[in-house]
Parts: sequence; C-alpha cells; structure tokens
Amino acid sequence: MARAVWSGTISFGLVSVPVRLYPATRRKDVRFHEIDRSSGQRVRHQKVIEVTPTLPNPRGGGDSAAPSRAERGSVGISEVNLGRVGVGGNARAQPVAAADVVKGFEVARDRYVTVDREELEELAPERTRTIDVEQFVDASAVDPIYFDVSYYAVPDRDYERAYGLLVDAMRDTGKLAICWFVLRRKRYLAALRPQGRLMLLTTMFHADEILPTAELEPSKPADLRKNEREMASLLINTLSGPFEPERYPDAYRQRLNALIEGRAASARPATTEVAAGTGVQDLMSALRASVEQARLASKNRGKPTARRKRKSA
Repeated sequence: MARAVWSGTISFGLVSVPVRLYPATRRKDVRFHEIDRSSGQRVRHQKVIEVTPTLPNPRGGGDSAAPSRAERGSVGISEVNLGRVGVGGNARAQPVAAADVVKGFEVARDRYVTVDREELEELAPERTRTIDVEQFVDASAVDPIYFDVSYYAVPDRDYERAYGLLVDAMRDTGKLAICWFVLRRKRYLAALRPQGRLMLLTTMFHADEILPTAELEPSKPADLRKNEREMASLLINTLSGPFEPERYPDAYRQRLNALIEGRAASARPATTEVAAGTGVQDLMSALRASVEQARLASKNRGKPTARRKRKSA
C-alpha cells in the first residue's frame, strides 16, 4: 500500500475528521542520469562559486577581499553585486560546502538579495496538522485551471461515518470546500471535493498566478452563418464518446521504455577507479590496473570498424 505523505484532521466548524493524505497521481516520465561516455561512470555535479574579476580595493592597497558579513550589514538579508570574468580571466571556480550556501534572489543582472536559512525558518508558516476549511463554494464556480496536485484524503476507521456524511452532503449540495493546510513547510490553498466514496484534496494556484487572457483572446466572428454552426455542432457530436483515459497512452514513453529494455541485457558496468592510497602496494595496484585498462583501450582502438552499407535508392 502507498505511504501517506501527511496526516491530520479536516476541520470545519466544530467538526473534525482525522484523515491521511495519499498521492492521487504519479508521473511516469523516463528519467536519465548523466554518464561519462568513456568510463560509463555516473557524472556528478558540484556546487562552485562563479568566478569574478578582481576589483580594486576602495580603501587602498592591492586586491580587494570579499566583504565580511559585518561589512555587508548585521542583518541576514544583504545585496551582493557579482561581476563576470572576462575572456582572458584565468581564475578557477571554487567548490562551496553546503553549509556555506544561502538563497539568493536576482534583483538585477548579477545583483542578488541573499536570505539566510534562519530567516527563512522565521518566515515559514506554523506547522499544523489541520486542513482548515475556509468556505464552501459551488463546485461549478471553480475553474479547473486553478487545480494543481491532488491527494486522496482517507479517513481513520473510527471516523468513517462522519467522513461519509461529509462526502454525501457535499455531493448533494454540489459544493466543494476551499481550505488551507501546511505540507513540507509550505502553506497551500486547496480544494476538497468528493471523488467516489473518497475526498480529493487538490492544491490550487493563487489568483495572481493565473495569467490573464485579455491580450490573447481573438475577436468574436460576426459573420458566421447558421449552417456553419450546425455543421460544426454535427462534427463535434459525430466525434463524441465516453471519456476512456486508457485509450490515450503515452506513446513516446512506451517507445523509450522498449528501447531501454532492448539494451538492458547488453548494458556495460561502470569502470571503477582504483584509489591510489598512501602506501607503495596501493600505488602499485593502481598503476597495474591503469596499465591494463590502457592496453585494453589500445586494442579496441586498433580494431577496424565495419562500415555501414548504404541502402540503394
């Protein structure tokens, strides 16, 4: 059985119903890792500092050092101006430890406002275990464009009667509940609506996240004839039928999975690197392994490659 991602209570008025949230959807996109072509080993990405040109020290002297936290200001939010190194620059990007990374918002080109983790913690919403119903509205009044990610709200066994009563009442009245809840340090606006014998909790976009259509809408045609409208309606009715989602598979994903499965048996293992260590024996082992690997690579390069025959037109 799937694992619940959240547990708490649905709260409206003086009524509380304990529920657990389970994902209602799952992406099945094929995800690839980045692999080194020659060794077959996994490629990892490293966090580094973007190299910047050396700036003159306004106080006099040689190269300027990076400003300290006290010089930037005592508060955690600061403005940082980053330049870009020229073509002739020879500075190397420096790795950064995870503890030294802060969040930065770009307010202008190469100018960032930084925020510390502690400040983000202070701004985070209070962690609650309640789905607070704000209002019940007509289900038909909420455009589906507002819906984002859905979860099944499953009741505890001792509260199935109260839960079922809420499901039936919302279905009979044609209402859905607009509510708030906190998941993974973020407060979400959500819609709670009946789905069979379950409640479906769907996170929602806020009003300012829906893009306006005024500049996109075409003008309404004024010269449409009656027979054109009738013919368009006839075509739509002819192509109408029940919605059967299994009829519309992801053909690209199916072909991609077939390609991967066909090559799975011949997948080569990654070439493991031998650590040199500090002792003489460790070093000799690493050298021997490197020599053997180089010999094999030389033999493979010496073999002639078969040319593909061109198909005759």
